[in-house]
Amino acid sequence: MRRVSDLLRTPAGRRLTLVAGPWDAREVGSVVLVDEMRELASAAPGALAILSRHAMRSCDVLDALRLAGRGGLAGIVLPGPSGTSPEMVELARREGVALLAGASDHSLSDTVLGLSAAVRADPGLLLRRTREAIDGLGAMEGAGEDDILRAASASVGVAYVVADLADPAANATVIRVGGRPDGYVCWEGEDPAAAIVAQVVATTLGRVRAAAREAEAARERALLALLGAKDTRIAARRARHEGVPVDGWHVAVFLRDPGGATPGAADPVLREARGTAAALPGALGLSDAGISDTGLGDTGGGAAELSAPPLVTRWQDGVLVLLTADERMTLGAGLPYPPPTPWPPAVRAGVVGAGVGTCQAGPDGLRRTASQARAAAARAAAGEVVRFDRLGVHALLAELSGSESALVAARDMLAPLERLGALSAHAVPTLKAYLDSWGSRTRAAELLSLHPNAVAHRIRRIAEALDADLSDPQTRFALQLACHVVLDHDCLPGTTTPISSS
Repeated sequence: MRRVSDLLRTPAGRRLTLVAGPWDAREVGSVVLVDEMRELASAAPGALAILSRHAMRSCDVLDALRLAGRGGLAGIVLPGPSGTSPEMVELARREGVALLAGASDHSLSDTVLGLSAAVRADPGLLLRRTREAIDGLGAMEGAGEDDILRAASASVGVAYVVADLADPAANATVIRVGGRPDGYVCWEGEDPAAAIVAQVVATTLGRVRAAAREAEAARERALLALLGAKDTRIAARRARHEGVPVDGWHVAVFLRDPGGATPGAADPVLREARGTAAALPGALGLSDAGISDTGLGDTGGGAAELSAPPLVTRWQDGVLVLLTADERMTLGAGLPYPPPTPWPPAVRAGVVGAGVGTCQAGPDGLRRTASQARAAAARAAAGEVVRFDRLGVHALLAELSGSESALVAARDMLAPLERLGALSAHAVPTLKAYLDSWGSRTRAAELLSLHPNAVAHRIRRIAEALDADLSDPQTRFALQLACHVVLDHDCLPGTTTPISSS
């Protein structure tokens, strides 16, 4: 460990003159620049304090020596040449503080930087600072990234930051998660201790991120299991165990992305949804529900506070975002078009459509709002956001589209159409167009861009395959409903193959 006598032999120290006090009374642990005397009072024990001229205007040398002695400082450096007095010499000796004077032609910043570099280069101090920083990080089990960075920065005396890309002008060490780069820990300066501790910080952050992502993946799996479960109680119990907030009030947002993500490839829509999920409550105008004084119903209270971070996961043919609060929430009066900035870029750019469910409570409500959001998204054009509670008469069809039992029944009803060979891929759209046109072959032909005779030929084969009397009102209604439910799910009966309409 270096003392004042050691520093005086360094290039930066040769410009200093010992005026009074012992030069080897205390080990020097740091070098600080003091611009106000309160900074001198708060300096760490063992510090060598370099006083600016501004600091000396508010305090004389004797007061500075007393403050330094009470704080256990190794020494103080006065700006420029300084005289001595018997009282000054005696006080410096008694307090055990080295009193030094700087050269008038040398800047304070150069002195601070030069002496700091000399102190940091001391092997004993380097080892102690490194060990203390590493021990401190080891004691922060379960801490978040911000707390880890703050603690490491404070222990070493540099500012660590995390960046996605390393700045060529800064020092950086890579953070790895699962063996893959996942950002960088960056800092400035040439402190060897900072470089060693940065490696430990990067390793610690890698473990924290890996654990957080595994926990998030477990929550997503539990959420998906709840959405598809036959026994809600068992699935809800597992979801609670994994940290899914199933017992609050939920609003679901669904981004309809029929293309999905190629297995093993990047998933831009999912990544965008995760990046903007925290801003969606504001985009939706979510607020705590209240009761109006007039008794006319719910009115928005203050901005809703989520009880847990939004859950974002791939589900069916898109991305589901689940927003949960402890209190019932209301949606804003309307959604602007095109959607504003907080929405994922894929929505704003007109690549995918989005749907928003109503606020529902508990595990069953979670399933309901998710189905509503998906059903609303099925009726959203690319770049459009549709709210389920604004669907009007279409809400019934949307509810059926979001019901697994209704989907199964519809697929079973239309399953015989799969035996029509080349026509099977076009059978459901053809039947839907025909029934939606009140049995008009001409109108159906216009919708399908076909000749009316081609429509008549298809309908005859479809009716034979279904063994159905299309002149019966109940049969027509049931088949029309089944076609809507299946086509809203964009897949053939009993399959996940996209349906074409021509």
